[in-house]
Amino acid sequence: MRFNLSLNLFFLIFMSTILISCSKSSTIEEKKFVKLYAEMIFMQDTSSYSQSVIKYKVLKKFDVKEFEYNATIKYYNDDPERWQKFFDEVIVYIESLKPKPKKIDVKSLPKQS
Repeated sequence: MRFNLSLNLFFLIFMSTILISCSKSSTIEEKKFVKLYAEMIFMQDTSSYSQSVIKYKVLKKFDVKEFEYNATIKYYNDDPERWQKFFDEVIVYIESLKPKPKKIDVKSLPKQS
């Protein structure tokens, strides 16, 4: 009887560990999620596709399954401070995509009198 109780307790702990690790591993890595989210923003601003079509196209482009996307959203919703850090990363990423202003080559300017 005591052996069964120990075995059941071990099984319960083992299964809990498996479930926790699976749920965390099904989330999208943050750098990839930043790029994916930025792509969704760009498509919303530049296309006439519906939100669901945009989501489908972007998930396909980044080879992400919908359950991974949903698990990632849940992960961020569990702690609102994660969203703030995430949005800061998205802003930095989008800023990095903007073309940098060209430096003026002083030598190529006409001579001043």
